[in-house]
Amino acid sequence: MLLTFLGRNSEEMMMHGDVSTLFELVAKSLQSLVLKGRVEKEKLDSFNLPYYAPSVKEVKALINESKLFDIEHVRLFQSNWDPQDDLDSDVVLDCASSGANVAKCIRAVLEPLIVDHFGVDIIEELFMVYASVVAKHLEKAKAKYPIIVASLKKARH
Repeated sequence: MLLTFLGRNSEEMMMHGDVSTLFELVAKSLQSLVLKGRVEKEKLDSFNLPYYAPSVKEVKALINESKLFDIEHVRLFQSNWDPQDDLDSDVVLDCASSGANVAKCIRAVLEPLIVDHFGVDIIEELFMVYASVVAKHLEKAKAKYPIIVASLKKARH
């Protein structure tokens, strides 16, 4: 079995780095829709989007604790926010395009949660705003987030 998911570089619980920034920019985008009167402030205040990015050490401990799988390999690597950007440079060549690509990825993950809480009417506008907010963020520096990849095999008892 091959598992891939967002992780964190540090054992520190509060050190989610650029992963938390992705979600902070969603919050900023939602707040802009409140200012435009498209989202009720009470709705935004009641929206909770918990997430957890484990460390490699935590992943190994959980897998070993389950005793269902043996770990063949676990690796943490940094991935550009923009899945279309496979360059190693520290500069984003087209921030607008990268912002749109990131928005599509985050939309794929969050759209059902957002629609359930806020309704479908804000989705297009929200992710257009989000793409723009991400593009502005990427103008400062290329952003990456940690990905954990774990290769497992069924444990032999």
